[in-house]
Amino acid sequence: MQMRYQAILLIILCFALVGSAYAETGEEWFEIGSAHFDNSSFVEAISAWQKAAEIDPTLSANAWYNIGLAYAGMEQYEQAIQAWDKTIALAPESPIAYDNKGTALALLGKNDEALAAYDIAIKLDPSQTKFKSDRDMLVNSLNKAKSPISPVSVIFAVLIAGIFLIHRRRY
Repeated sequence: MQMRYQAILLIILCFALVGSAYAETGEEWFEIGSAHFDNSSFVEAISAWQKAAEIDPTLSANAWYNIGLAYAGMEQYEQAIQAWDKTIALAPESPIAYDNKGTALALLGKNDEALAAYDIAIKLDPSQTKFKSDRDMLVNSLNKAKSPISPVSVIFAVLIAGIFLIHRRRY
């Protein structure tokens, strides 16, 4: 079954590569980018989506959004943020672009900027629970980082260390 799945992906990639030589429309380039992305060929996906955006400006917001996903897939978060900023410039009412930007900012440790991006996403689409959940995870992680070790944790640590020392002396 695994071999069959790999063979299908290889066939799709071959068609995408052959098709890219004949692609003329923005839609065709966009689909080629999607096929590369599905195969984790992020650099090729970015190139195809950039061509799609150049040829057909109506695809630009979606293309730049996907380019951000490709950069994030390569853990190049600064570039992902730049791509999502382009998405936001083209489609300022796109809450998912703000949410993804917030996540990338949080991964870079830019927590205040991340919270601001999450807040905009939540404001644009308050019904989307993912945006609030992403924001809450960041806030919770920040609160845990700020909170000191509890006295109970210290007592347990001392007890465990004492038991370990007593146990080691017997042997």
